[in-house]
Amino acid sequence: MNSTGLQRYLDLRRSLVNRELDRILRGRKPAIIYGPLRHVLKSGGKRLRAVLVFLASDAVGGDPRRALPAAVAVECLHNFTLIHDDVMDASPVRRGRQTVHSRWNEAVAILAGDQLIALGFEALTGGPQEPPSRAVRVFTRAFIDVCDGQGLDIEFEGRGGVSMKAYMNMIDLKTARVIAAAAELGALFGGGSPPQVRALRRYGESLGLAFQIMDDLLDVVGTTKELGKKIGGDIARGKKTYLLVKAIEQTRGRDRALLSGLRPGSGPDRNLLRLVRGIYEKSGAVDAARREILRLTRGAKKTLAGFPPTRGKRLLMDFVDRLADRTA
Repeated sequence: MNSTGLQRYLDLRRSLVNRELDRILRGRKPAIIYGPLRHVLKSGGKRLRAVLVFLASDAVGGDPRRALPAAVAVECLHNFTLIHDDVMDASPVRRGRQTVHSRWNEAVAILAGDQLIALGFEALTGGPQEPPSRAVRVFTRAFIDVCDGQGLDIEFEGRGGVSMKAYMNMIDLKTARVIAAAAELGALFGGGSPPQVRALRRYGESLGLAFQIMDDLLDVVGTTKELGKKIGGDIARGKKTYLLVKAIEQTRGRDRALLSGLRPGSGPDRNLLRLVRGIYEKSGAVDAARREILRLTRGAKKTLAGFPPTRGKRLLMDFVDRLADRTA
């Protein structure tokens, strides 16, 4: 299937999720909670995690209507993390719009995020049919993991030395486990066999790791238009990223001292951002990130080897290619 076919699929499934999110929020009060939630959920977003639920369901021959509750639940979980991330990172803008805490305040943002995760559980368990018995455990585990990962992310900001192994464990928890849960939930709601469910979870794990490293990379080589936020934000906040950890491994002397000294509050400073980007390039960290993304996306495709050559499998393969194309 070509990129036009994948885009048509993404658009149709995204519309399905958006309509269901609108229905869930319609008429709910108080406005101090649901106004911010409407603001967040109407601010765009690719709904990639929600769409992955449908893709996985299709790959095992499932009915998209049965997968919808899980897709909405995953989207609620993802946006919960974004609302709280923005508070913790003091980010004023996301997707080109004010974040909840900057438009309202931090108390409202925390409450709105909490309510969104509750709505995710309601969506998962309140659909027209009972969810598979394992589904609630998968969703709950993803919720716990993403909070653990975010905790490690914050802890790492104050640490000078973080190994690549520790970094990869952090992004596995913070990013990959939610994407893996999306694929696993799609397989469960689609009625997949145990081997299919396990394979699709592995697919999601590899894709999730690649997705986070891609975000790390785009923060250095991307554009504000692509990300919907300022480039260099990770550097300014002293966040541990694949590029920072790899560059510290690869450098010595003044360059290594500069990178090791990055902490929250180090920026924003255009000269500092330029210096750090230059070190990332000459140390080989940018190229290493691209190679790691390629390795992980190839690994995601390999997990699909046992699936028959159906439309669902082709879409999953194209979905990987769509992510890999963002490295250009």
